[in-house]
Amino acid sequence: MPPQRAERGAARDHAHPRLHAGRRPRLLHRGQILDECVAYTAQLQQVYRDFGFVDIVYKVATRPDNRVGSDDLWDKAEFALQEALRRSGCPFVIAPGDGAFYGPKIEYTLKDALGRPWQLGTMQVDFNMAARLGGDYVTETSGRAFPVMLHRAIVGSFERFIGILLEHHAGAMPAWLAPVQASVLNISESSADYAESVAKSLKKQGLRVESDLRNEKITYKIREHSLQKVPYILVVGDKEKANGTVSVRARGNRDLGVMPLSDFASKLAEDIAAKA
Repeated sequence: MPPQRAERGAARDHAHPRLHAGRRPRLLHRGQILDECVAYTAQLQQVYRDFGFVDIVYKVATRPDNRVGSDDLWDKAEFALQEALRRSGCPFVIAPGDGAFYGPKIEYTLKDALGRPWQLGTMQVDFNMAARLGGDYVTETSGRAFPVMLHRAIVGSFERFIGILLEHHAGAMPAWLAPVQASVLNISESSADYAESVAKSLKKQGLRVESDLRNEKITYKIREHSLQKVPYILVVGDKEKANGTVSVRARGNRDLGVMPLSDFASKLAEDIAAKA
């Protein structure tokens, strides 16, 4: 049985098949195709869900006029993709003639918060390339056979996906993705040292935190960091310093009140674990 291989690269096109950004198992036994397609669809759905995308359109692109391989192999490949989506409980549409010259494919299209479609993921079954390259293997019965190549990508180009992600969330990234998860603001110079210690404590816990110790009005600093869409703003003054607490504001100008620093750290950790 041929090994599964995963590779990562920068780009791929049909004319010059280089490696694509994203994980791509390359070689499989024919008996693995259906299970692999079902498992991949579940993995893709989980990844999209984690990033906040839940509206997915599934399309099976079938054989084009100009293609390689026999009709029998194309029949098997197209059936495997359609059956995988049926077993996954995913309704799909057929796109006649939109497959690659070497095999049919599933196209996974997301809809963002504005309802715009973005075609990202693909799964392509390729019975032809390994044979054309002479890449056979020894079977369990000591015979020789050609493996099936599954070309797959979840997000496509990383740069394009990041752009889609930013637009989908309108820049207000969930806490687990936000470059800065919390900003610590001091009210006065006398609480600057405490604000810095709060930031250092949270950073030691692996959280992405910045401190703003500028000599500016606290309302000005709160507004500035709110416009940057930071998930949490922590305001500290002499009272918080004396009690070892922080005054917490969540994005959207939601006042969560005053709480011990450890409680806030736990809350942020829970948000991150829940992909919130």
